[in-house]
Amino acid sequence: MEKTAKNSKIEELINKLSDVLTPIAGRMQDFHLISALSQAMQLNLPIVIIGSFACLFAFLDVGGWQTFVGAHPMISMVCMTIQSLTLSLFGFYILLVLPYLYANRLGMKQAVAMVPLTVAAYFLLTPSQLYTAINSEWLGHKGIVSVVLITFIVVRVAKFILDKKLYIRMPAGVPKFVEDGFAVLVPAVVILVPFAIIEYLVAQTPVGCVHQVIYNILQIPFQRVGLSLIGQTLTETAATLCMFLGLHANTVIGIVEPVRMAAAAENLAAWQAGLPLPNIAPYGFTNLSLIGAGGSCLSATLAFLLFARSKRYQGVARIAIVPGIFGIGEPILFGLPIMLNATAFIPFMTVVIFNQIFIYTLIATGIVGRFTGAIVHWTVPPIMNMILGSSTPVAAIIAQIVEICIDLAIWYPFVKLMDREALAEEKEAE
Repeated sequence: MEKTAKNSKIEELINKLSDVLTPIAGRMQDFHLISALSQAMQLNLPIVIIGSFACLFAFLDVGGWQTFVGAHPMISMVCMTIQSLTLSLFGFYILLVLPYLYANRLGMKQAVAMVPLTVAAYFLLTPSQLYTAINSEWLGHKGIVSVVLITFIVVRVAKFILDKKLYIRMPAGVPKFVEDGFAVLVPAVVILVPFAIIEYLVAQTPVGCVHQVIYNILQIPFQRVGLSLIGQTLTETAATLCMFLGLHANTVIGIVEPVRMAAAAENLAAWQAGLPLPNIAPYGFTNLSLIGAGGSCLSATLAFLLFARSKRYQGVARIAIVPGIFGIGEPILFGLPIMLNATAFIPFMTVVIFNQIFIYTLIATGIVGRFTGAIVHWTVPPIMNMILGSSTPVAAIIAQIVEICIDLAIWYPFVKLMDREALAEEKEAE
């Protein structure tokens, strides 16, 4: 009776959370800029991974590798060329796809034409030497928030003008790409000319450029809050809660992902220069703080595999273990299910909150080294992801093992409780 009453209270809490959060998540998913940004990040992930590992290979100090690289300077040159033209230009690659994705989600017929228009607007706000060079500083991680903000302004202003039908109309039979180009001519004048004037005026001040203003006012504060212990814990707790309620975690993660990527680029640049790594929780932090990707689903899978005796839970755990090792938690999330399961709610949320605090504290105190900034995809299995991403892989692997053991201890009583019910049902069925 007591257990039933507790479950009833938890289910009542879950229902209230669902009533509050589902509409909010729905509105966030309807915020097209966040959805487009999340897609742009995924499209550019191969470039980021290749660039970060090129840097890793150039500066990896394991065994006699650096001696070998020193004897063959071509290796270092090739690796650094790859890194400088991929990861160091990450903001630019986002700029190439985000305007199209955003305009397309807004239903604009001229979505493709938004790309050159936004790129031109961005470059007009970027410091340059006439006919010779563009400052690449703002084409990398420091320019990510500028990319997002300028994309939003350009696409929205262009859409407003086009919706008001303030554009040059072409006669019938003109190819669509020509028609779209002329349709965007009026928005281009309205946007580009003021942008050029604004940049000229700002360049006369000590600030230097518009991107610096955006970086100081928006990106630095957002990065400080989002990458702090409180920010990291709140973000992952909210994302896990979304998963529990059947909502996509990207609803939350998509907001902070650009900041995490920028922090990873800062760490990689510092590691490359032999300087102290500045950020505790860049992209890659969750490879350690979330075992098996979102919700630490691999910990849950291991708990049921080790502690459950019922055919039902053993069967699900055996199916889920291999995907779980590669960061795919859906088999255990939906197959057990954890989602909307009142008994699983407490350990599912507790594990994620504990892991963020535990790992952040270990890194902040120097027990575990900070991440180098190399982009190790979330599908890389535990232990291997620490070898590739941590500046102190041995300490990180030990922390990962300890973390898994603690997670299993948190899950243990709840697994036994759920398993006891399942065994009783199976015995009754027999």
